[in-house]
Amino acid sequence: MTWLQVGALVLKVPLSIWFTFGGWGIEAQGAAGCAWATLLVDYAIAILAVILMRCQKLYAPLQLWQRMEAPDWRRLGAFLRLGVPAGLSILVEVTSFTLVALFVARQGALAAASHQIAANLAAVCYMVPLSLGIAISARVSWWRGAGNEAQAQALAWLGVKIALVSGLVLSGSLLVARHAIPHVYTADPGVIALTSALLLWVALYHAADSIQCVCIFLLRCWRVTVAPLVVYCSLLWGGGLGGGYWLAYKNEATSAYWSTNPTPFWIGSAIALALVAILFVFLLRKVLLAHK
Repeated sequence: MTWLQVGALVLKVPLSIWFTFGGWGIEAQGAAGCAWATLLVDYAIAILAVILMRCQKLYAPLQLWQRMEAPDWRRLGAFLRLGVPAGLSILVEVTSFTLVALFVARQGALAAASHQIAANLAAVCYMVPLSLGIAISARVSWWRGAGNEAQAQALAWLGVKIALVSGLVLSGSLLVARHAIPHVYTADPGVIALTSALLLWVALYHAADSIQCVCIFLLRCWRVTVAPLVVYCSLLWGGGLGGGYWLAYKNEATSAYWSTNPTPFWIGSAIALALVAILFVFLLRKVLLAHK
């Protein structure tokens, strides 16, 4: 999978440049060119992945290409009880982040541009705990399946510690370089100044995001999916989105200053994620103690 993604990156970068700026018989397409490059690369990955799964001996024991059996409704029901809340949690997490752009859009081009840069950096930083969560949860699930609960729990706490350290390192890097990073994106002094201020909150946001991301993956290893969904709905939608909207547009004490500034949305999201991270750590501890 790593080599597939690296190969996709090698293909996507030149395609994005080509389609965006044009050349060699293709007109410049701007942002739409990036979309076309992504589409072509994703289809290439999908086709290559199917070929690998069809031809590599590694997948032979899984019998992926045998005739399908009749549906096992009891097993499918168990999958749905875990999968639906987990999927809804992802929906809440993603929308609590992306919908901020809709609320910021009414603040004008300066706010929207600064928020877009901050959001882009937050999304890039998120790839670290996301990758860590996938890797740690895979190993924890393997040990649980092997019947070694002690090893699974030890690895789970190791994953939380790595998430904490990596989150602090990336957050510290954002803080140190918050005045330099915006220059990579733009030369507009107004956007640079506002983005630099936003990156202070992005750093705090990521420190909490790193821990909660790994924790929710680990909770799924013990089949805990409903409680995280409730926490997400209450804090990310209610506290992050709702709190930011209230500070920006509804609170008389702050709206006069922040109605044209995306800062309140980052404040609300950072505080909400910090509370989520704390609750998830306590929930994970409770779950692990119950399975000792």
